[in-house]
Amino acid sequence: MNKTDKIYQENSYLTTLEAKVINCTKKNNIYELILNKTIFYPHMAGGQPKDIGTINGVEILNVFEKNNKIIHEIKEPLQGNVLLSIDFTVRFDHMQQHTGQHLLSYAFDKLYNGKTVGFHISKEYTTIDIDINITDTMANETENFANDIIYKNKEITFSTLNYNDAIKRNLRKEPPKLNNLRIVNIANIEATACGGTHVNATGEVGIIKIVKLEKYKSGTRVYFLCGKRALNDYNNKTKELLEISTTLTCGTELIKDTINKLKAENKNYTKVITSLSNELNLYKAKELKTKYVKKNNINFIFEYLDNTNIKDLRFICSKIIEDENYVLVIVSETDENCNIVIGQSNNMSYDLRVVFEECKNFINAKGGGNNKLILYMSLCLWYLDIANDLFVKLPRFFDYVSYMKYIFYFNFSINFSS
Repeated sequence: MNKTDKIYQENSYLTTLEAKVINCTKKNNIYELILNKTIFYPHMAGGQPKDIGTINGVEILNVFEKNNKIIHEIKEPLQGNVLLSIDFTVRFDHMQQHTGQHLLSYAFDKLYNGKTVGFHISKEYTTIDIDINITDTMANETENFANDIIYKNKEITFSTLNYNDAIKRNLRKEPPKLNNLRIVNIANIEATACGGTHVNATGEVGIIKIVKLEKYKSGTRVYFLCGKRALNDYNNKTKELLEISTTLTCGTELIKDTINKLKAENKNYTKVITSLSNELNLYKAKELKTKYVKKNNINFIFEYLDNTNIKDLRFICSKIIEDENYVLVIVSETDENCNIVIGQSNNMSYDLRVVFEECKNFINAKGGGNNKLILYMSLCLWYLDIANDLFVKLPRFFDYVSYMKYIFYFNFSINFSS
């Protein structure tokens, strides 16, 4: 069977095409069409996503290449002559991103000998992986270099060469060993073997904007946007910037200084709040120390504290267990979550880790610590999934404090009901 003619390589701007169905096969309620020719680019061939569109008005679900044939997946069987139609908005976006990638890869190679070892167009970003570490300064210089080529609106041409002739050309990277190779040539300054869709002149790329650098393996992953994507990104960020400016009641040029000022003020406020919170927690610790139940000369405290975060619970507990002969459990619940701290004085030797492990396994608690102080969090009892079946297993317990008393009784034979 003959291969599918890739008309998208001959004319990337063609949006409709009449073709002939060579084969239509049903697989898992999906029909796979092979045509004599196509304008649909196959998915992720060379890092570029597929085109979207219809065949005879039937939506294409997927397009992929197999054995030099382009497979079109649709929900209905088709035969004979058919009409292909692509979404050119998506196609042109991919053309801008792909040509922009060639320019950016060329610029990194030209300026810093950075070789492109990976390329991917996603819905949000386009990325290239460069085999060297790239600084912000290097990225800015490369971006400007590539955009200068765009502004000059250089012509882009396409040709087909056999492998032996292709390797004699000054290609940016070594081509794959294929009989025939499509060469994308940008104004005789950059040439690469590529089967993707491209614009006919660099000016159509519009602009290249690098938006993020990320360390990747031994090199750098470069995130960038081209053309309409870059414009949309600029518009969105400008809108957000103006909204922030309005919220801060300052001009956009003063946002950075205003935020730094607010951060400094917040840091001072945090210090004051922490100091006041510690004073309040000292009073709470002093009050809790009077609410003990004495068993075998040991002061046991099982108490609730309203709206107390895990950090404050730790502080309160640590102050109480500075004195000898204290074992305590403090619980504080919010609407959905529960903070719990278990602690004991240095002269006490109960295995609190046993208590923690039982709680963790039974009520899905998360946390940790040492045998003197353990912090953990769980959902409130009433919020636990009914599959936990807590109240069926332990119908006498209606809260965490009662449950913790039961755990101490079960493990250490300490009865708090008498």
